[in-house]
Parts: sequence; structure tokens; C-alpha cells
Amino acid sequence: MLENLFVWNADVSEKISAMVTPATFEDLKQTADWQTQWTSREAQEMPNKVVLRRRDDEELLGLMSYDLDEKGLAVEIIYLESAGHSNANLLRAKGGQKKYIGIAKALFAYAAAVSVEAGFGGVLFFKAKTSELREYYMREFGAMPLGSYDPFRLIIWEDAAEHIIAEYQ
Repeated sequence: MLENLFVWNADVSEKISAMVTPATFEDLKQTADWQTQWTSREAQEMPNKVVLRRRDDEELLGLMSYDLDEKGLAVEIIYLESAGHSNANLLRAKGGQKKYIGIAKALFAYAAAVSVEAGFGGVLFFKAKTSELREYYMREFGAMPLGSYDPFRLIIWEDAAEHIIAEYQ
């Protein structure tokens, strides 16, 4: 799996080494001030929950749930969220600034590596929560619309996944 994951501090002056580990209930309890209560029944039922954390002090940076879609030959990112200190939606409401940049990209790289390992070539699909995030994923990650039924359903094909993974190798 990817050993060189990282995020940047807010002014992009320092690259901070990060790692993904399975989420524990203790991790989920730290989400009390996040958009999503990861201790809720619905969140508890989500599969394959992992956390991105700093490698040096294990600070929680983000959480993701994903599933292997054998029929679609892809990994589905069910839900992904940055910690409150770096979540643009929460900070916009509070008037704060992000502590870290690149949390989602590191988690997407991890999911793409899971997809490669499963024999799916890095293919990912997911649903963007907002129009702003949809545009961000398309611009920064190379995501494409997945059909015309739901404009928020996106897919990352093999070539785009390869670019995301390459940033962390």
C-alpha cells in the first residue's frame, strides 16, 4: 500500500507525512464537532472505515468509508470527510482557516491503491456533496461525470488514478 502519503500545512510551506489505518471507535468518537457524527448508527454501518492521520503525532486528519464493487470493477468511495480543523464547509460557517491541505487527495490516493490491488486498475466512483466539490474533483483529480442521471456521480478512470497515486510514490 502507499507508504508516502502526506498533506500540506495551510500555507503549503511544510509537507506532513501521513498514514492510513483502520478506524477505531476511539477515532470515531473524535468526530463530535465534524459535519458527520461517525458514531451514528448510519455511519457505524458504513463498510471499510479508515482514518488518515499524521505519522508523527497521530493527529486525526480525515475519515473515509469505501467498498469494493465487484460488478462495477471499481472501489466506491461511500463517504469522505476532513477533520473539523480542515473542513472548508465547517470553517466557512465559523470564519476559520484550514489547518491542512490535501486530506481528500491523500485518501483518494489510498482508495485508488486499494482499487489497483483489487485488480480494478485504480478506478473509483463516488458522489460529490456539492457543486463546488464536483468542480474541484473534476479539475484536481481528473474525475468525470458518471452518466447523465445524477451530475454529482463521478468516476476516476485508470489514467487519472495513476496520476493521483504517482504523487505519493
